[in-house]
Order: sequence, then structure tokens, then C-alpha cells
Amino acid sequence: MRKVALITDGWKRYLTYAWPAGIMQRVQETGEDVNLYIFNSSGNWNKDQGYNRAEYNIFNLPDFGDFDGIILELNNISSKPIFDEVIQRAGRADIPVVSIANELEDFYYVGIDNYSAMQQIIAHLHEVHGCEKFWFIMGPKENYECDCRLRGMLDYAKDHNITVTEDEIRHGAFDFQSGLLGFRSLWEKHGKLPDAIICVNDNTAVAVCEAAAELGFKAPEDFRVTGFDNFDKAGFYKPSITTVSHIREEAGYHSMDVLLRLWAGEKVLRHTYTGTEMLWQESCGCGKGSSRDLRQYLKMQIMNEVDGQEFEEEVLSMEAEMMQCNTVAEMMYCIPQCIPSLKCDAMYLVLDDLINAYKKKAENSNYLDVSPSEEGFCLHGYPQKMQVTFAYEKDHKLDWEKTEIDGIFPIFDCPESGQDFLFLPLHFGEQTVGYVVIRNAVYLMEKQYLFKIMNALTRSMENLHKKEMLAYMNKRLSSLYIMDSLTGIYNRMGYHQLGEEAFRISRENQRKLLILFADLDCLKYLNDTYGHECGDIAICAVARTLMKCGAGDAIPARTGGDEFVLIQTYQSDEATEEMLQYIHKALEDEGRIQQLPVPLSISIGAVVTDPGSLATLEEYVKAADEKMYEEKIKKKAVERSKK
Repeated sequence: MRKVALITDGWKRYLTYAWPAGIMQRVQETGEDVNLYIFNSSGNWNKDQGYNRAEYNIFNLPDFGDFDGIILELNNISSKPIFDEVIQRAGRADIPVVSIANELEDFYYVGIDNYSAMQQIIAHLHEVHGCEKFWFIMGPKENYECDCRLRGMLDYAKDHNITVTEDEIRHGAFDFQSGLLGFRSLWEKHGKLPDAIICVNDNTAVAVCEAAAELGFKAPEDFRVTGFDNFDKAGFYKPSITTVSHIREEAGYHSMDVLLRLWAGEKVLRHTYTGTEMLWQESCGCGKGSSRDLRQYLKMQIMNEVDGQEFEEEVLSMEAEMMQCNTVAEMMYCIPQCIPSLKCDAMYLVLDDLINAYKKKAENSNYLDVSPSEEGFCLHGYPQKMQVTFAYEKDHKLDWEKTEIDGIFPIFDCPESGQDFLFLPLHFGEQTVGYVVIRNAVYLMEKQYLFKIMNALTRSMENLHKKEMLAYMNKRLSSLYIMDSLTGIYNRMGYHQLGEEAFRISRENQRKLLILFADLDCLKYLNDTYGHECGDIAICAVARTLMKCGAGDAIPARTGGDEFVLIQTYQSDEATEEMLQYIHKALEDEGRIQQLPVPLSISIGAVVTDPGSLATLEEYVKAADEKMYEEKIKKKAVERSKK
């Protein structure tokens, strides 16, 4: 099974479904064993550059070496470093690479001939309508298509002795607002209209007509105007806009065809041009208006509005349900349940396990002295190993929760050909937390449903994450009352509160507890000879040792100046003996690490509770204390005998 990676950046918040639609059409026609993997970002619209970087991070997910071909559509990327990085990684993969609508060195190009098309536009205005004076309202300066279109016009102007100055060219974006600003700027500069205004696309052309109308001018009576791309607004605007028509799906179709031919060993030209058609309409003085069916268009708009309202209600319902969920997996299941119109074969959620840090810390640890750090969330790339938190296929959930994966394969391999997988980034601001995968999502891309669904999911996930963080911080705040400020283990209050609870549960469940009472040897000598700071270091060394040597359910506490109690589930006499030896050895090591002036030692008394006894916890602790005291007396007797 061959795999193709499509790297694409949507137009602001809209997914460009034409590319995968065309690619999959060609795959299905040929019946070749090919699957498509789409990595889509929406990184060119937000004012928060951290947000945009996190969107673009989805491009770092695939290892291009895992694929047999790459198709790039990078024209909307607003970050030059991201643009360059994707190109460099694709080039290093040593596999065929096709670039849609952007000529990149060493890669195959598929798209329209922007240069030739725009030359035909200016030639028509000059030769048919006698235009000599032009304004040009273009897109971004470094955009490939914009550059080709402008070069085509300027070269024609130069060849036909038409003077064009920098003052007659304005650059902006491809949107309506850029057309308004471009016209107003040129009008303010020149104060009179040219013969024609050539726009980079239909959005800006319609905006030019609107801006001119504010001053009392109309096209084509007062000036001529042209657009590009044949959007709906070009055909249904009054006047209908002269434009260049092309079918964007053809670029995806021919990109896939190039890869198929290269795999077959055929020789392929570096440039494959898709078709264009000049539509001479009212705005340049030609035609009698659009030939499109206005009633059919209005019907389509009405139905889209009905569908959109229904979808909005479904999204609101879905988000309300998500906000009540206690896990991210529950949230994901809300998506297919709340949105019946969702048409896809499967959905998967893959997360950085760090997102569960607060919840795990609060549930699994009694020591809340340090908050889990969120600095570990990736800002560039993804963790090597991630967790499949949710999997849904063909109307039922899969039991994949907590499945660890390393990379996207083999888990997203598919034995059935003609499948597409859409990968969408999940992030909290600039922090990448994971990604969503949808199988056979072209329908969803066409309907433009996904951005709102992903937005609702992200908001709900972030809300849950903040709730878990708040729960952790509340537990940490509560723990401050029962924690010893010097050592970080429990104080006397914590020992009574948690110890009594553990003792009660063990008695109810007929389980034995091991209770240790420990006393640091020679603390008075350390304080008197080397100072209380040295004594504090020794006390903290004992606390660290007990935490390290205790079992997972251990409750270590400092109950006095140099006195400690540890309570945990009893395992066996052998395990207890091993633990005591471990404590003595570990404490000696701690003393050396802290470079204390004398070796550290500790006296310990150990008792095991009897679930059938009526003895209280305090009575057991007192018994352990007495055993500790006996050990301390024996140590002193040994020391005296050595003198």
C-alpha cells in the first residue's frame, strides 16, 4: 500500500477540500493501492503567533520517510520559517514531491499558468477596449501566484510601451478588505480613475466596485475592472466580474497523476498546467451578465443556511454535553452522538500524556509540594510516544484507551486502499497537546464543519484541564495544613488524619499494617556542635529516606523534632527486614550526599497490627516507640563498651 502525504494550510479557518477531492478522484479512477494522509493547519488567521505556530506544528507530525510521495499546498502559510522548514524536510525525504500552485525548486509543479492567464487579461483590456492606464491591486508580495500574475501584466505592459509606476500597484491580501484599502489608497494618491483596475482575484475586484460606488463611480461606465478565480461573487455580482475560471480539483487530480506516473517509471515534465477559461463579463464592458442560474444559486444558499443553522444548534448541544464530561474520551464520544450529520468512517484522539499530569498527581500522590510542570508540552514537534485516548469506528467505540503509540504508523495503516486520513492539531494556545484523526473526511472538509467542531472540543478540553488543575491546587492548599514545612512530609496533624483513616480501612478489610517509629540518632550533638542548620539538613535527610524507602501507600510523618512515624500495608516479615536494612543504608548515603560531618544513623521500632485486635493506632505507635527506645539503649550500650 502506497502512502501519500498532503501538507496544506487552509484559507484562514476554512479547509481547502478541493485538493484531497481531486487526489482521491484520481486514486479511485485508477484503483491503485494508495491511501492519502492530509495534515491540515489553520495557522494564517489568528493574531496570536503562538496559536499559529501550534497550528503549523501538525506539519512536524509526519516522518516523510514513511511515505511514497508528498503533495504540498503551501500558498497560505504566513510564516516564512515554517514554509522553508516544510520544503527542506520534503526535499530530504528523497521521494517524489509535487507542489500545487507554487513553483518550488527541485519539485514538480501542478497548477494553472498564472503568468499567461493574466497576460490575456491585460491584453484584452488593451487591445479590445483600448485601455492605456492601469491600477493593479495585488495580493501579498511574496506569494507565488500573485507574483506570477503581476509579472505577466508588467511584462506585457513593457512589451507594449505601457507605463506602469510603483504608485499604481498596491499589495494586500486576497480578501475583500484588501480590495477596499487598495482602491482607497490609489484614489487618494492619484485623485482620478485609470482606464482599468486589474485585481488579483474576485474578492478584491468586488471590493473595488463597492469602494468606487461610494464615490459615485460605476464599472464599466467609468472604469473597467477584472478579477480572477471565478468565485460565486464574480458571477452574481452586478456588474458580473470579468475573471479567469479554473477548477481547483484538477490540481489535486493531476498531482496524484504525476505521482502515479513517476512510480510507474514514466518520464514526467516538471510543469503540469491545468486548464483555465477567460470569462469576459460586464465589468470590462463585455457580455450581458452571468449565465449562471440565479434561482438555483439562491436555492443552494437557502439550503446551506438551513443546514448551517441546524449544524450550529448541534454544535451548541455538543459543547454543552462536553462541558459536563469528566474525561476527554467522553467528550470525543459526544461528537458523533450530537452531530448526526457527521459523515466519516472513524475518529481518533491522540494526546500527550502530560495533559493528565494534574489529575494523576492528585489521585496517586499524597505529596503535593510541587506542581506538575506544563513546560513539557511540545512547542515544536510531538512527543515520541503518545496515548490513543479515544477511538471510534463505524458507529462504535474501540477499546483503545491508553494505547501507547510511537509515530503515526502502523496504527493508521489501512489494508483497504482509497482511504484518506485527516490530521488536525489540538493545542492550548501555543502548547501542543495532541491531534485528532478522521478517516474519510472529504465530506466534512467540503461542508466546513470541522473548524467549529475542533474549536468546541479544544475549549472543552482546556476547561477540563483547568478544572483538574484547580482540583489539584485546592488539594495542595489543603495539604499545607497537614504537611511539615521543613521536610515536606506529613506533620502530626497529617499523621493523625491520614493514619487513623488508613488504620480504619485496614481493620475493615482485615489487612495488617506495618508501623515504624524512628528517631534520628545524635541530633542534639549535631545542633550543639555544628549548628541547627546542620541538624535541619539531617532531619530532611531522614524524611527523604522514609519517602524513598516506603511503599506506594506509605504515610510518612514527622511527629516531633527528630521523631518520625511511617505507616504502610504489611507485606511479610522478610519484606519488613529488607525495608529496615534499606532505610539504614539509604540514610547513610543521604548523609554522604549532604556532606554531613558525621555518619547519619536512625533507631527504628517496628510493629505489625492485628486486624482482629481492639488495640488503637496510638497504642500500636506507642509499642513501636518502646521498641525504638530499646534499640537506642542497645546502641548506647554498644558505644559504651567500645570506650
